Amino acid sequence: PAYNSEKYLEKCVKSIAEQTYQNIEIVIVNNGSTDSTPQICEELKNKYNNREFKIINLNPNQGINWARRAGFEAASGEYIAFIDSDDYLDLNAYEMAIKILENNNCDIVQFGIKLVNLEGELVGEWTRQDMTFNNSKDIYEYFLMDDTPTWNIWDKVYKRELFKNLEWPKISALEDYCMSAQIFAKTNKLMTINKFLYNYVQRGDSTARLPVARIPLEERLNGSDFVINLTQKNFSYLLPEAIFRKLHFIYGIAVSHITSNSDLQQEVLEQLLPIIRRDFNFLNSELKKQRRTLNQFRCKQLAHIRFLLCCPKLYKAYLTTRLAVKKYTGI
Repeated sequence: PAYNSEKYLEKCVKSIAEQTYQNIEIVIVNNGSTDSTPQICEELKNKYNNREFKIINLNPNQGINWARRAGFEAASGEYIAFIDSDDYLDLNAYEMAIKILENNNCDIVQFGIKLVNLEGELVGEWTRQDMTFNNSKDIYEYFLMDDTPTWNIWDKVYKRELFKNLEWPKISALEDYCMSAQIFAKTNKLMTINKFLYNYVQRGDSTARLPVARIPLEERLNGSDFVINLTQKNFSYLLPEAIFRKLHFIYGIAVSHITSNSDLQQEVLEQLLPIIRRDFNFLNSELKKQRRTLNQFRCKQLAHIRFLLCCPKLYKAYLTTRLAVKKYTGI
């Protein structure tokens, strides 16, 4: 998917077209761009005429998830992979992933992610361990419970058949989360590898990197509820983890508003608190029903949420002080 990607698209496509794995079809979905992205798409198609190359034009912009859907429907490969137009791959990424898929009769291969700045300098890593999951129950549990982001749709190579009969929500927040939940729920074998093959470019003006305060609240709630409903239907014993994920997302929005003195942001916070309280109670009732507790990390997060719900003004003072200490000490 490419929307106003004139500064980044060539580097992205170059990293695909020059992969050591040769049997690649490239599909670019120009998603209602208003800059020179459409012309660059045509130039790249001519430049890499040794590759199967398709350009899909959507107008007006249909959102990233529907752009991905259009790309998937146009693709003809046995395997499917996605990449955002401002990111790029290591040149052996697909050769390594497909070799693992074929040698192990695997449905998905997931690899590590390098966080890089616009100059290509490494600023962080999302590490994967070498692990194999052999049934959908364990795979879905990994999806919900691992503390590193597991639901990005672009750090994997998939068997095409996993995308049959999926729902593609037309949302601009948590779209990866909704898609990955559906895919993981029907996957029989997933392998994660300790190789950093995807370069995730950190830039402030990307749609995917918008601050949580600027992402529509309704869409974040809809995305979270989509996964809660899917979990309740297929893996009910993991329902507390799905509810916790929603609480964690909403808490992040609340924290982005709580230290502001803006009347508008305080109004949003007042809207959030009843939602957080309702889902907090929902989580506790489900845990009581299942006679279980969450792990230590999640219990610590829930303690913060309970503090926020019980004493929002005091929590604001605590958080303001905590941020000030961090600013001056770095701790």
